[in-house]
Amino acid sequence: MKRQSISIVLLVVLMTACAPIQRSPSYQEDLVGGFDPKEWTVGRQSSDQNQRIVEFVRPGEKIDNWTELLTMHVRRKPTNPVPIDALVARVNADLAKACPNGLVQNVIAQGSPTETEEASILYEWRFKNCPSRADQHEVLRVIYGKFNIFRLAYLVKTQALAPEKRDKVIRELSAATIMVTK
Repeated sequence: MKRQSISIVLLVVLMTACAPIQRSPSYQEDLVGGFDPKEWTVGRQSSDQNQRIVEFVRPGEKIDNWTELLTMHVRRKPTNPVPIDALVARVNADLAKACPNGLVQNVIAQGSPTETEEASILYEWRFKNCPSRADQHEVLRVIYGKFNIFRLAYLVKTQALAPEKRDKVIRELSAATIMVTK
């Protein structure tokens, strides 16, 4: 329990350092929980007035030569965002163009609205035997908050995650939630 509490505190500190974009000056949305930040190193980060992207790699790896990549993307939510399932369909259509015969896609779970989340979806895709792309497997969660859209994604260079690793990643992604503070 102590290790989990430390992990949550470290992730809150990390997310605060990432300065999420917000629409209301009186409220702040942060993503908490999920992956243990002690297991990752910041590989690259960028931001502008509408979004912030932080990419993490395993210690000892570089952003231009990684085996596992964890990406946190926070984007200001537009006034009329597309429904979350339409967003996923659009991304998957783009992926299918890149690898029409080697793409496997799967929606794992869709979340119901909560006090802090308007919508969420957990899904995966993978490229397998795609001539133009390396074999990759990504499991990701997209969450629509009140002011921001959060995307937390785990990507690995492999044809398919081992079942126990996939289950662990799904648990970690599912544990991430939005915390609203004043």
